[in-house]
This record gives sequence, C-alpha cells and structure tokens, in this order.
Amino acid sequence: MNQYYILIPKNLNLEQRLSKFPPDFKLSSDYCHYFISELIKESSYQNQKKNDLSSSTKFFIPRCSQINQSIYNDSKKHLDYLYKDFGGEGRMLFRKNYEESKCFSYNLPEYYWGDGELKLVCITEEDLIDNIRKYDKPQIDNIVRKRFNFTINYFDIGRFEFDAESALNELYQKYKQTGNYAKYLKNAVRVMKFKNGYFPFWHKPKTDGRLHTAITQFPKTCRKYLKYDGERLAEVDLSSSIPFFLSYILSIPAYTPTAISAKDAVLCAQLPYSEDILHHYMLVESLVRPSSREITDFAELIQNNRLYEFFMIDFMNLDNFDVGFENMFQRPFDGDMDDLKTYSKRRLLSMFFANAKYYEQEQLVFYRHFPSIHDVIKKFKQTKFRDFKKSKRHKKLAFMLFQLESHFMLNIIAREINNKFKRKIPLFTLHDCLVLKESDLDQVYELMHEIFIREIEYAPNMTKKIWI
Repeated sequence: MNQYYILIPKNLNLEQRLSKFPPDFKLSSDYCHYFISELIKESSYQNQKKNDLSSSTKFFIPRCSQINQSIYNDSKKHLDYLYKDFGGEGRMLFRKNYEESKCFSYNLPEYYWGDGELKLVCITEEDLIDNIRKYDKPQIDNIVRKRFNFTINYFDIGRFEFDAESALNELYQKYKQTGNYAKYLKNAVRVMKFKNGYFPFWHKPKTDGRLHTAITQFPKTCRKYLKYDGERLAEVDLSSSIPFFLSYILSIPAYTPTAISAKDAVLCAQLPYSEDILHHYMLVESLVRPSSREITDFAELIQNNRLYEFFMIDFMNLDNFDVGFENMFQRPFDGDMDDLKTYSKRRLLSMFFANAKYYEQEQLVFYRHFPSIHDVIKKFKQTKFRDFKKSKRHKKLAFMLFQLESHFMLNIIAREINNKFKRKIPLFTLHDCLVLKESDLDQVYELMHEIFIREIEYAPNMTKKIWI
C-alpha cells in the first residue's frame, strides 16, 4: 500500500470538527492534513529573531491555487471549509487574500498548536500521494550524479528502519528542556522527510565541497532510532578533522620556488575547484613562512587528540570566558571538563574561520603558542583576492580546508571502499565521518587508516562510535 507521512499538531482534531459541522461535499481528511502539514513544514524554513512557540508559528505561508489544484482537484472546497468560522467556534485556517503578484497565504491558528507537540499521521489516498511525490521531488545536483553517483543508491528507504515516533518524542522532550521551538520544528520536519524516503543530494564544489544528504541533516539525538538492513549504524570519525588538514597543508614544504611548485601541484590535484585559492595561499606562505618546529608541535597535538585540551585553560582564563560559555550553553560553567573541551573546540574553530577582527583574545592565545602559523592564517584571510569581497575574504581558509576534507572522505576513502567491496558495504558520508553498519565498523576503520598512511604517510586520530 502506498503510504505518506505528514506532520500535524497533536492537539488538532479534524474528525471532531467534521462530526460537528459536516461538509456538504465529499471531504478528504488526507488532503486537509497534508495541507496543514505543508504549512508546518514551510514555517520551519522561516527566519525569525525569537525561537519560542509563538514566534515560530506566526507565519502566513503562500500557497498558490494552481499548485493546490494540481495536487488535489477539489482543493478550493477543502480550503474554504477549513477557513469557515462555524458558529463562532473559530476557523481551522486563517487566510490572507490574494493580492496582485501574491498568492493566498495561510496560517494555522495558535489554539490548534496547543503546547506545540507534533505527531506523524499516515495518509493513504493513492492519487493524492502520487501527486505529492510528483510535485515535491528531492533535489539531486547534477554534479552529484556525475561525481558521486555511487553514494545515491545506498539511500534505499526499504533498507532503513526508523522509529520516527520515538524520535519525535525525544525531540519534543528536548524542546521542553531548552524552549527552542524553532529547532524542534526544523528537526521534526527532517524526521518526517526521512520517514518518507525524501533523500536530497547537493554539492557545492567551489565553496565547502561537502556532500549534503538526508544523513548530514539528520538530527543527532535521533540517530539511535535508525537502522540499516536490521543493524545499528556506526561511524568512523576523524578527530580534529579541520586542524588535521590544516596541519597537512602546512607540513608540505614550500620554502623554495621549486618546492612551492611541487606543493601547489600536490594540492591542485586534490582540489581542482580551488586552484585560484591555492595559488593565492602559496604566495602568502612564501612571504610568511611557518616554523617547522611549530608545524610539528601543532600536528602532534592533533594526532594525539589533545589540541582542544591544550587550549582549555588558556581560554578559560580569558576575560570573555563567562559570557562566551553562557552564550554557548545557556548556563554558567559548573566545572565540567567535557563542557570546557567543547567550548575550547568551538572557540578555536570559530577563530580559524572568522574575520580576523573577531576572536581577538583567542587569537592572542594561539599566537603565544604558534606565532608563525597564526601569521600565515591571518595574512591569508586578510589579503585581497578576486571574487572575494573584503567582508568575505576570511572564507578562503574554510573553503580550502573543507574541500580538502571532502576530497579525502569522498573521492579517496568512500570511493575506494565502494570499489573494493563491490557495494557490499553500504556507507554514507557525514562530512568528516563515514557512517556504516555496525558489523562493518572494524574493517572500515582499519582500511581508512591504511589509506591515510598510503596517501600522506600518516593518519589522523580516528574514533569509532555506535549510534546508540
């Protein structure tokens, strides 16, 4: 049987309205629920200053009659019924009327949201579901089909098992703790999409270079409710991935014109879409030469998984620590060292990627330990470069490092595993992780280590984790 899952407030009771105020036509509950679910989905995409329930559900969502009619023939009758105020009981939908160059727009009234909890409802009308799937097809970038087509077929909804109801419940409990309804709404929509096998793929080779999929968007707290071929999923994660690839770039000698050309050639082979950025980086590095001693010390911290711990105490002693920590965790620091390590990690990575005028205190700490590496990074982010506005120059470093990470994880590691095991080991990339079945975890871990040793003569620190 054809099934499609939609998302509605738990407090909403269409059946009660139908029994009290029977329509004078054959009404489809499936279409009414679908339409309300679309308003919820589109609300999750809206930008807002506050993230509470009221702010997250106030939007009027445009829905053009042409689209409504293409999905369901009697859509106008249904929407008129939902809009009608029966005996002062209230409307099920608010509506803003058509204006020139603007469609009708709709909003689900606040009293139907209740306390904000959402539930999944399965609709089964065959024609309606077929029309929904025709209208709302997941995006698959052409470049993904050309370069990473082997990743697409692993996204088979028939091989996934997903306890979406438990996932939704956990997301709701998290919202009750944090008060962040916008995040709950966004993640609930992701749960609904995954349950329907809505698997998009997009890839921007000239920016972050990463492959974005339903797995990369999947809420972290819901991973334990996902299985593949009846097995739990697991991941091999590169620890300190971005600093690792930064240390790799720095470690390739570039002190002479010949060495610069050799380094340039190595990196251009790995990053064909970043050729201009790489040449620019080589120029900067030739003017601000990083210390070999610093590079070695920096790389050792990363390979021993001690980089973020190394900066913890220094960052904690900065004047901006109390405010920065409370902004990050929504509570004061209570002495938990794991929280302090997380804080250190986020501040360090933010410092690497931000405009040099921000994170000045953290920059001073980094400069105290690694002055020449700091100078290379700062000079690279500040120097004028075509196709980058002055306010965007700092993004060059992020683009280069993310693309290098993606090159290794997609073009080298995932592709080799796919070829070696002839598609018998399903895998999914999650930026600096490979996600696979629990039974494949150990052999993939060993193979990844071997590939790094072969390609660059040393491997990053890697961790194994089961999604439980």
